[in-house]
Amino acid sequence: MNSRLLKIFETGFLGLIGFTLIAQQQKRFQCAAPYFSFISHSELQQFRLRFPSLYVLDKFQVDHLLSVIRNQTTQTKDFRLYSDRLIRLLIEKAISEHSKKLTPQEGSQTQTPAQEIQFENKQFCVVVMVRSGNAFLSEALNVLPGASVGFILVQEHPQTKDPQLIYCKFPEDIDQKQVILTDAMITTGGRISTAIKALQSNGVNLENIAAVNILSCEKGLSKVLHQFPKVKVVTAGVDYALNTIQDHRFSGVGDFGDRYFGTVDQ
Repeated sequence: MNSRLLKIFETGFLGLIGFTLIAQQQKRFQCAAPYFSFISHSELQQFRLRFPSLYVLDKFQVDHLLSVIRNQTTQTKDFRLYSDRLIRLLIEKAISEHSKKLTPQEGSQTQTPAQEIQFENKQFCVVVMVRSGNAFLSEALNVLPGASVGFILVQEHPQTKDPQLIYCKFPEDIDQKQVILTDAMITTGGRISTAIKALQSNGVNLENIAAVNILSCEKGLSKVLHQFPKVKVVTAGVDYALNTIQDHRFSGVGDFGDRYFGTVDQ
C-alpha cells in the first residue's frame, strides 16, 4: 500500500472513530436528559430574588449525586448511599442559615474585640415528615446528636386529593426550637404547607423553620414561599415542573421513599 492510499485509509478510519464517539456521546446525552430538567442558572437567580429565603446547594457539589439519584437504574444500596451524602450537605446548609447567638469571648489573645458563636444541639428539633422524610433522620442526628425529634404525617384525601394532617408528635418545648423540617420533595407544595401550619399552631416562629428537601419544582416552591416568606427552604435542585399534573413525581426519581427504603422492585 503506497503512502497516498495509507493516508486516505488513516483519514477514513479516524473519521469513523470520531463519528462513533460523537454518536455515543449523543446517546449518553439523550439518556441523561430526562434527569436534568433544572431551571437555568439565570432563571434560578431571578427566582431567588423573588424569594430570598430559598437556598439552593452549589450545583458543582451536587450534580454527580443528583445524577445517580435521578437514574432509574440505580440500585437501592447506591441510591441510599448517594442520597445520604446529599442529605448531609443539605442538613449542614440548613444549620448554617439558622440564627446563631453571639456573645463576647473571654480571654481573647488579640487586642481586637472577639465574639464566639454559641451552638447547642439541643436548640434544634428535627421534624420528620413520614415517610420519605425519615430518610433524613440518621444523617441529621449524626450532625446534631443532641437534637430532639418530632414526627408529622400528612396524606392526601382519597377523594379531594387535598393534604390532610393525620398525626403529629412534637417536643413540648418546640416553640423554643430551631426546626429542621425534612421531606424528600416539594411537588405541589401542599404537604409541606400543611406541616408548616401544624408547627405554627404549636407556637413555632416561622423564622425558626428550615424546610429541607432534595428536589423541588417552581410551582410548589412559589406556593410555599408566597404563603410563608419567612420560612427558609433548602434544596439541592429546582425543576421546571413535575412529570404530569396527576403524577406528583420527578423525572428519573419515581417514589423517593420506595427507592430509599427498598420497597420497590428495581
